[in-house]
Amino acid sequence: MPLSFAPYAPHRIFRSFRLLIGVGLCFTLLLVFRLGDQSDPGAPRFPPQQLPDFICPCNETKDDENYEPTAFASDEIFTESKALVLVESIYSRHSKIITQILNASKYPYKMEVFAKNLPLLTTLERGRFSTVIIESYHKYLNMPRWNRQILDKYCREYNATIVGILTSRPNDTFKRAKLKGSSLSIWQNQQATSFTFSPSSPIPYIARPSVLINNPAEEADWVLFEESVGYETVLEGETGHRRGAAVISDLGNDDGVRRILFGHNITSWVTRMAFLDSLRFATQGRFGFPLERWIQVDIDDIFVGAKGTRIVAEDVDALIEFQDWMRSEISNFTFMLGYSGSYFRNGNDDEDLGDEKLIENGAKFHWFCHMWRHNHAHDYNYTYLESVMSQNKQFAETMKLPVPFPYSISPQHAGVFPAHAPLYDAWKKVWNVSVTATEEYPHLRPPSDRRGFIHKGIKVLPRQTCGLYTHTQFFHTYPDGLAKLFANVYGGDLFSSVLLNPISIFMTHQQNFAHDRLALWVFRNLVKFLKCHTRLKLRWADPITSAERYFAMFPQEVTPVWSHPCVDPRHKTILPPAFNCSNITLPNILIVGPQKTGSSALGNFLSLHPDVSSNVPVSDSFEELQFFGGHHYGNGLEWYIDKFSPSQFVFEKSATYFDNALAPRQVAALIPNTKIIVILYDPALRAYSWFQHMLAHRDPAAVEAQNLDVVLDATVGPMKKLRSRCVSGGRYVHHIDRWLDFFPASQLLFIDGENFKERPPEIMNKLILDLAMPAFDYRTVLRFSPSKGYWCTLTQGKTKCLGKSKGRHYAPMSDVLRQKLNRIFHADNLALQKLLQKWHIPQPAWLRAALDAQ
Repeated sequence: MPLSFAPYAPHRIFRSFRLLIGVGLCFTLLLVFRLGDQSDPGAPRFPPQQLPDFICPCNETKDDENYEPTAFASDEIFTESKALVLVESIYSRHSKIITQILNASKYPYKMEVFAKNLPLLTTLERGRFSTVIIESYHKYLNMPRWNRQILDKYCREYNATIVGILTSRPNDTFKRAKLKGSSLSIWQNQQATSFTFSPSSPIPYIARPSVLINNPAEEADWVLFEESVGYETVLEGETGHRRGAAVISDLGNDDGVRRILFGHNITSWVTRMAFLDSLRFATQGRFGFPLERWIQVDIDDIFVGAKGTRIVAEDVDALIEFQDWMRSEISNFTFMLGYSGSYFRNGNDDEDLGDEKLIENGAKFHWFCHMWRHNHAHDYNYTYLESVMSQNKQFAETMKLPVPFPYSISPQHAGVFPAHAPLYDAWKKVWNVSVTATEEYPHLRPPSDRRGFIHKGIKVLPRQTCGLYTHTQFFHTYPDGLAKLFANVYGGDLFSSVLLNPISIFMTHQQNFAHDRLALWVFRNLVKFLKCHTRLKLRWADPITSAERYFAMFPQEVTPVWSHPCVDPRHKTILPPAFNCSNITLPNILIVGPQKTGSSALGNFLSLHPDVSSNVPVSDSFEELQFFGGHHYGNGLEWYIDKFSPSQFVFEKSATYFDNALAPRQVAALIPNTKIIVILYDPALRAYSWFQHMLAHRDPAAVEAQNLDVVLDATVGPMKKLRSRCVSGGRYVHHIDRWLDFFPASQLLFIDGENFKERPPEIMNKLILDLAMPAFDYRTVLRFSPSKGYWCTLTQGKTKCLGKSKGRHYAPMSDVLRQKLNRIFHADNLALQKLLQKWHIPQPAWLRAALDAQ
């Protein structure tokens, strides 16, 4: 029988006498057998060493196939699916953990530092936030009274739950205290030795209730909540002489606000799992994923490795035996073996026999193509890649290897992202590849940010690492010691990967299945640990099915988000040689519109500055690039880069960006430091101008209506769509808030559209000052044209005005229509007023007039 191994707080493993004996025996064996370097190809191959397996402290570990999670009524949901996160600092360790969890769970959020003013909490129809996450509950308790009242009132009216973290105060000598403004009593600075999730609480979802969780760590910084009427225990903690709730649910009996309170930060795996379940409950089931977790394990480079490090025949037997065990836990589980045929039988005699045994048992695995000689795709053109892929395909056919799925992995993920078109084209031609995976998109770290995308018809899935690399062959040489390995499996990064990802494709190497066979121990104990402490249902599916499932779950990830390839050092190493990082020019100023606010004139005037350049015009999009969020985005990064020439200040103007839902994320990924210019023009006039624009272009709905008033009453069909286009651009805060999800307020510049129309030289002079440009007096290059009715440029004594589509003349708007539009925009104008007041930006005269009229 294997030794019992308690998995908790492995960095303090020797604090338990029982663990000391078990691990001590293991190290004794390792020292006896491992006095030399076993990677020496001439060294004898010693038997693989074993570590004790995890044993669940619960006598019964049911699969929970019949578990029915809490059902949530849709008529009780009054908010958008977005979290508000209030933190002390966006740079704190704790706020970063919260961010990583929300990013990994793909749940939208807005993070705000505790400040004098709260962000806008409501839209016209709904609450903006489904839950409020508070990093420091002490801060919440001591908020300015009016802010606290506003926040609590919002939570009551919109059924939003507060999830707060209450930590002990180390210098507080009063261990027992009353929670401010509550009937709840707490014990501070407690040393919790064990935990149990409550079977009577509706909150545990992933977490398996009633399983004892030992905690040999000595942190005496827990807060335990005393049982009280109106509160329910979620996670019970015990100190040896006291029991209390480590996580407690406030049912809202005192003040009508539901809260879930944590008595410790979420750095431990226990509280992190409780945090996930609490967010699911707080958001009425909108946070997180179903309990199914799909796990795929790839063994890359099955024939690649230095002599002395490779698989031998006995390792193949162990691999098959382990695969059978995994199938008893995960139905149909099958290893995916990636091969580079050129390295077959490239080891010592024993290792060559191992290669041959793999081929003999080839039908027991699923195989996929790597490259013939483990080639790095970014270094080669299409012709070469097609040739080496064809060689590898011929190897599989000769050896009768089953390659059942159009799936492939590029060695070192080269060419997948940043995307190298010849790789995608050769994959399609030789293997008809439809699915691949990479750990490099958008970046290797943090892993919580990894995403999928589709490029050239190939679905690219996010890939996960598992703490095993080509050099991890022995337990006794594991980087940073066994404590690191234990931590990885028992609640650490590997455990979290499965918790946070509905589909995990793990990368391993053949060396991990040789010598001590670390991969077998890692995945066996990961499965045991997951089944002991979670209700997760572990599944296996082929990569094609997984890809279909992934993009059905996350359709927003279909379009890749291009990032600057020369900023990430890892990406620079896998760029094609022809890609010159020293010769890339991208805009540092972006005029985003909205449309019909004077953005063309602004771009035209800005280009007069001698230190400013702009993009080459594109004819099929009204000379604008319309790259971000538009159809040109599919042309790829090089298409965009080619449109700019070097200059100190480079701007792009595309008025379609402002209200495009995809643009802010895409802009932030590629040019995160750019200045964003927004023109704030009277939304009623903007809507009227847009209708006249569509009428002049003979839009069928506009022609049929002939009057904007008719369009504003439309509820169906093309006329409703036209109404949306007239109104959407003027909902300023609605769209600004989306930009603020990706950019700090300091990077947004606002121009009063009315002032710009009336006094452009003055506004332009102020703008170049705000952009820190060299001085340039626009009074010398701008002139008002009485015949045109607007300002034009003056070059070498000649006046040049914008085309006939600009400054179009039409009948003025009626007072009745003006009042109707003011009513439509009233709530949005109020929100804009509050935003400008918060940032100490002068209010435009048109805004004051519109609000006064109501």
